[in-house]
Amino acid sequence: MTYPRIALVFMPVLLMWAAATLPAQQSSKRPKISAEIVDFLKPNQQPAKGDSELVKKLKERYNAAALLFKERIKEYEKGTRDISPVYEAARLAVDAKLDLDETAKARIDTLKQTLEVARLFEKHLQKQFGLGFASKADLERARYSRLSVEVELLKAKQ
Repeated sequence: MTYPRIALVFMPVLLMWAAATLPAQQSSKRPKISAEIVDFLKPNQQPAKGDSELVKKLKERYNAAALLFKERIKEYEKGTRDISPVYEAARLAVDAKLDLDETAKARIDTLKQTLEVARLFEKHLQKQFGLGFASKADLERARYSRLSVEVELLKAKQ
């Protein structure tokens, strides 16, 4: 058998092997989302004695949104979802967290924390983009989200 014939026989086998193993190799290299990001939105709001029905429901809603966020991150890290549902769940949880803030100072503090997390997430996506696991659009979405929090923070300070 000559070299070109050997190549013709083994090339399809090699390509099939590469196609079968590449997704597994890529998923194992996917960077995990930082614990700082995950810990920011924990389902930790417990009803206190004397809470009104509204406050109890606000806490329950926050916990539900925080659990959704946690589950979306798990799905994203496993590779079964793209990044969009993570953004949606994060936005729901942050909105619910802001609704729990009773003072302007508390709201500003929450927005400052949210901004720190948005910056971390943007760095995370920059790293993923560099490794080929995120698109330029994903990165721009992270940038937009960070800028949105910066705008909300500036408005809250006025």
